[in-house]
Amino acid sequence: MTQPAPRRGGERGAALVEMAIVLPVLALLLFGIITFGATMSFKQSMSQATNEAARAAAVAPRDLAVTRATAAANRATSGFGVPCNEDAGLTCSFVIAPCSTGGGDCMTVELTYDLRGHPRVPSVPGVSSTLPDTLVSRAVVQVDP
Repeated sequence: MTQPAPRRGGERGAALVEMAIVLPVLALLLFGIITFGATMSFKQSMSQATNEAARAAAVAPRDLAVTRATAAANRATSGFGVPCNEDAGLTCSFVIAPCSTGGGDCMTVELTYDLRGHPRVPSVPGVSSTLPDTLVSRAVVQVDP
């Protein structure tokens, strides 16, 4: 069996210094992945809630479209614990206007989340500053006359 070569006196503590240099970079990378993953998941949930509200408006009579879209959006957003409420950071808007193409009226469903005022994950210096201030999800659907 061969013995490892003895360390020279000048290399003492080199592994500790290397770890002290590499560990903050790895921690920043790990927290960055977690932060972006949580934000992307929340954005996907917002998109799904927007689409469900638009579908509910599409099959409802015009006079009930906003009511049904609001109910669908509230049902969908309750799953991730944020109701359509500006105090909670999520603003839901439902606007009926003439369609830009074709005839009839279209409803624009828009969900806007204030990510700066209501962060979904704890703030990490260097990572949180790269996230957008707001997350927006929008869907347009033609409503029945």
